Amino acid sequence: MNAKDILAAFAQYGFRKTSMQDIANAAGVSRQSIYKKFGNKENCYNWTINTYLSGMYGRIFELLNNEEMPPMFTLTKVFDILIGEAIDIVNNGHGTEILDDTLEITYSSHEDWPIRLRARMADFLYRNGYASTAEEGGGKAFVMISAGKGLLLEAKSRDIFQQDMRQILEAMLGRTV
Repeated sequence: MNAKDILAAFAQYGFRKTSMQDIANAAGVSRQSIYKKFGNKENCYNWTINTYLSGMYGRIFELLNNEEMPPMFTLTKVFDILIGEAIDIVNNGHGTEILDDTLEITYSSHEDWPIRLRARMADFLYRNGYASTAEEGGGKAFVMISAGKGLLLEAKSRDIFQQDMRQILEAMLGRTV
């Protein structure tokens, strides 16, 4: 089951109006399979958000550890995964409801994803010469993440987000993406 597809169904109809059949259709399985796996819609919703977040942060951390790609390419890819991929969901009918719930789960999770992201990004910026100290890298990471979140609320499309995020990265780091 693809958590992103199920999340898109919740974004389209909202939690309350999404039926188990809508979830089954998004997952490409039978409604009975959804009931058997999750028992109810709330369990499915929580699994979907947690699975989506875990996969997203896993991909981001993998990118930040990859030394083979050009650093600015890595950063643009990181922000596209972190924020760009969510734009279609957020711009959907009930996307802000899903965003609110996702943020609540993100910040209440024992995984500490936002703290780990900022620390790994700070280390990445320091290792690649974008910050003279890890502390400076942490400050830059905080500003870039905050700016990206602001774009999430403004961007009407993923393409616009990517263009604006490149501009932020170039301004923050003094290099062309």
